[in-house]
Formats: sequence, C-alpha cells, structure tokens
Amino acid sequence: MSFISSYTIESSDMIYTHTHPHAHIILPVQKTFFIQFGGRSHEVTPRQLAFVPPNVSHTYSCNGLSITLNIPAEMVKPVDLALLTENRVVDVDERLELLVNLIKQEVQGPESSNESLRYLFYYLYDRLAERYRTPSLRHIHANYAGRISIAELAAIEGYSAPYYTDWFKKKVGCMPSEYLQALRIEKAQEILNTTHYRVLDVALQVGYANCSSFVRAFKAVTGMTPNEYRRQESKESR
Repeated sequence: MSFISSYTIESSDMIYTHTHPHAHIILPVQKTFFIQFGGRSHEVTPRQLAFVPPNVSHTYSCNGLSITLNIPAEMVKPVDLALLTENRVVDVDERLELLVNLIKQEVQGPESSNESLRYLFYYLYDRLAERYRTPSLRHIHANYAGRISIAELAAIEGYSAPYYTDWFKKKVGCMPSEYLQALRIEKAQEILNTTHYRVLDVALQVGYANCSSFVRAFKAVTGMTPNEYRRQESKESR
C-alpha cells in the first residue's frame, strides 16, 4: 500500500529547485507559496492549492507557512495527469474548502493518521479530476465498457472528428483510443484487486470482447499479464 507523507514549510528567503519521483499537493496556510515549472510561475495563496506532477523539476519558495503532501506517483492516475498538470493551481471554492481544512488539520494535529490522510486525499483527488474533465471525457468515464466512437465524442464537444482528435491529444496528452484503453485497464486493476473473478469475466466487465485482446492491452499498459498483476498485488498486501 502506498503512503502519503507530509511536512510544513516555514517562511524563508531561500529559493529551492529539485526533482523527485512523487507528486506534490501544496496547501498554503499563511501568505503565499511561489512555484515554477513547465515554463509557468505561480503565487499560490491560502485560498488556492497547487499540484506538482512527479518527475518534474520545479523551483519554489515560501514567505509564510505551507503544507506539502508527498503523493506516490502510482496514486496519480495516468488518465488524469495531463489535466491536473494543466490546471495546476486551483481556487478553493466552497465545495473544496471544508475538505482542504480537514487535510490541514490532520497534518497539523498531534496524532496525524496516514490512513485518514490517504482517505482525504482520494476524496480531494476525485473532486479535482472531475472538475476538469470535459463533457466527452465524462462520457468516456461513464461508458468505458461499451462501444465509443470518435464521431460520438466529437459531436459531444461540437467538433468534427479530425479536429476533435487533435484537440483531445493537445488537451489530454494522448489519443482518445489510448485514453480509453488506459481507463479500461485501470478499472480492470480495481476489479482484480478486490474480487476473485476470472480474467475473462474482468475483460467483459471493462469492455473487451475476448480474453486475448484484454491480456494484450493489459500487458501493454502495465507490463504484466492480469494473472501476474493479481499475484503481485496479493503478495504486497500480505
């Protein structure tokens, strides 16, 4: 099981630059937090939060108090990474305010619980990912197990099919078919982790007509077969 760690950063005149394999969620508590990466600079206020993707060099400084969550890379879904990175600074509206305050209290409390922090992070993550999904992305998430055509997705956004394909790749970082495959395999991983269904049953549940095409797709995304993945997860959970 992956664990989220956290730390606080006090006010400092120092400017730091580093790279690490985990992602960051940055929650300013007092004053502002400066962050720069990917050719863009931001001053994040206590009414905002920031997301820094894994394996990206970033420069930062802090003129007040901020909380940083270290998020293991495997807890950031590949299908959401481009959108979260593009929308890296988020205004904390009324829907997020209570949740963000609970995270801050959990980190600053005398007996911070990793399990509680993990639960709060996943709730926050779902809210952020859902906020930035376009109508066609929401359609893919709602109907990933069925047949989905480019023409259908393009019509949802009001584009022609060729324009939609280019637009999608620029916005999400991959082709629609690649996104759909990654989402199906992500859902298959969840089923393999939580049930004893046969591989064929899992394949049918996530939109594959036969076992062989599912196994090929699963290995292309994860580097292992569904049975190998299930055995590995079973060992790690012991």
